[in-house]
Amino acid sequence: MNLILLAALPSEGGVSLFSGESSLIWTVLIFLLSLPLMWKVVFGPITRALQDREAAAREAASAAEAAREETERLKAAVQADLDQARKEAAQRVAEAKARAEQREQEILAAAREEAERERARTREEIERAKNTALQELRAAAVGLGVEIAERVISRRFDEADQERLVAELRRELGGD
Repeated sequence: MNLILLAALPSEGGVSLFSGESSLIWTVLIFLLSLPLMWKVVFGPITRALQDREAAAREAASAAEAAREETERLKAAVQADLDQARKEAAQRVAEAKARAEQREQEILAAAREEAERERARTREEIERAKNTALQELRAAAVGLGVEIAERVISRRFDEADQERLVAELRRELGGD
């Protein structure tokens, strides 16, 4: 407090300590004396905060780059898996088509075989029916021929005569 009173008192030359000329000196002196305190209390925390912020920004940029690289790697892996799945699907479709074509050929072959068996069975039935009809026709023709011959010659043929005539007729017609 004494210093303040002394500063307020006029000095010998009529200039006080806080006059225009000396106030600049005092301002610089006070600034220089308070500079270490300001550096420690104000500028130090601000500098540390800016450095921390810059470090955090670098870490975030580094993490973002690592995430981007991981995303690219995962994207490439997914694309490779997708390509592999497409290849497998195409292969399975091709295999299914081949199996379907093979099965179609098997079914067609079985149908052809069945149709051929049916045709052969039908031919056999027709041949049997034809042979039966020819035998019946021959028997009817022989019977009719015998009847006509009996009337023409007025004689009765016994069974042995009929069998002999049937045998001759068969030889002539190309039968047995």
